[in-house]
Parts: sequence; C-alpha cells; structure tokens
Amino acid sequence: MCKCRSHSLIEATEDVAKPGVIPVVSATIGEAAHLDRQERIQLIRAVRSALDENNLRETPIVAGVGATSTRETILFSQDAAAAGADFVLVIAPSYFAAALKANPATIKTFFTDVASKSPVPVVIYNYPPVAGGIDLTSDDIVDVARAAPNVRGAMLSCGNVGKVSRITSLLDDSFRTFAGFIDFLLPSVSVGSAGAISPLPNVLPSFAMDVWRSTQNLNTSQDWAKARRLQEQASLAEADLLSGGVAGVKYLLNKQFGYPAAPRLPLEPLSEEAAKRLVQKKHLKQLRDA
Repeated sequence: MCKCRSHSLIEATEDVAKPGVIPVVSATIGEAAHLDRQERIQLIRAVRSALDENNLRETPIVAGVGATSTRETILFSQDAAAAGADFVLVIAPSYFAAALKANPATIKTFFTDVASKSPVPVVIYNYPPVAGGIDLTSDDIVDVARAAPNVRGAMLSCGNVGKVSRITSLLDDSFRTFAGFIDFLLPSVSVGSAGAISPLPNVLPSFAMDVWRSTQNLNTSQDWAKARRLQEQASLAEADLLSGGVAGVKYLLNKQFGYPAAPRLPLEPLSEEAAKRLVQKKHLKQLRDA
C-alpha cells in the first residue's frame, strides 16, 4: 500500500507541479485540521521527495501550519521548515474566536509571535469560514506585515478584491498577496495580486497555468478578452469542483491518481449519487475532457 501511494504521489507531482503549479501541503482541502504532527511532517517530506525525483528541486513548498494555539503553530512551522517547506501558511486560531474578535490586537499579536519564531517566511491565510469568522482587514494585514518582516504574504480566501488592492498599494513588492480561489484571479491580478491558491490546479493543473499566464499578458483588448474567457471557465469549473467539498476533490483525485477517496472522519465520502452528479458537472467535465 505504501509503495502504491508513493508511486501515486510521484505521478501526481509530475502532473501538477511540472506545468508550474507550486504545491500547498496541509491546508483546508488537504484536511489539515484532521492531521496530527507526524502526519504533517511526513506529507511535507513526501512532497519534497516527489519533487526532487521529478527534477523539480527548485520548486518551493508552502505548508499549512494552522493550530489552535500560538505555541503549537510555532512548533508546526519549525517542523515544516525542517521537513522541507519553504513557506508556511498560517490561519487565525478559531477555538476562542469570539474572544479574539473582541480584542483584534490579540490576532495581530498571534501572527507577529508566530512570524518571530518561524524559520521560514509566513503567509497569512485569511479564510473566515474556517477561522470562526475571524476576518482580517487590510489594515490588520498591513500592520502585521510592517511589524513582522518575516510575514511575506497573504492568501485572501475572503474573496475581497478591494482588500487586495488596499494591501498591494500600501506594501512593496516584497509582500505578495494571493487570491484564495482561482475564481477571482483576473480581477485580483489587475490590482496587484501575485496569483491564486486554489483547489482547481489539483485536477486541472495545465489549464490553471493557462489562466495564470493569460493574466500576465494584458496589453491589448484581445488579451483581455482571452483572459476573461479563461477566467469565466475557471470560475465555473471551480464552483463545480467545490460543490462536492473536500470529499469531492478527494473522489476526483482518487480517479486520477489512485489516492484514497475517503476523507477523514467526521467528514463522509461522497455518496454514489453525489459522485455521479460531480463527474457530470458541465463546466468541470468540459475542461477535464478537453
């Protein structure tokens, strides 16, 4: 079983990373909340090994290190760096979210404390639905970046393009802002975003890179028309993909690479009927069949 999974990981890394996608390990779609410390370490090591075996030694790894305390988040960031991660993705702790929201300064202190002890640069992960409703403002992120030079980016899964614009206008190019979904890549790039962190490249890596490249060449009306067309396809396909949740992504990756299809409990696998609906989703199917 281990040999088969290792082979699948090498194959998947070749398919996903060779087109240019940078791997993100142990974030939301990777079920980070259900991984223990050793599993997180093993995943990063496995991805680093698979990248190296595919002659992708220069490809960096971003590792999710979210935890419910400052101490454990720092520990996970140190583990990630030792295992081969180049950046860590840090989400606000959600268990005492109400108390943190009542005193926003504590949230900023959390990120600066983690950044001060992380051996590798930190990317803030702003995703309110999985952080107990904590939604960092653009001012919060700018304040943290200015107070903690090791905070080098922000992933905005809040979907706020205005926030992207405000952050990029106030910080220099050493700080990178990323759309948290590919479905607003084009509008976010137009105001300074450096890219997107998205579930779609897991199943459509070459198409996702085509979308990205189209946003980097916007000199003519024809360029904009092409980028808009690809953005529309990406937005519709990502919505199809996310309709199945984590279980849906795992189901498709099982079909594509042989990964285990069942998510970790308490999440349940897709029912047979839901799986049939997912694979027949119009916009995702068109791109997968292309």
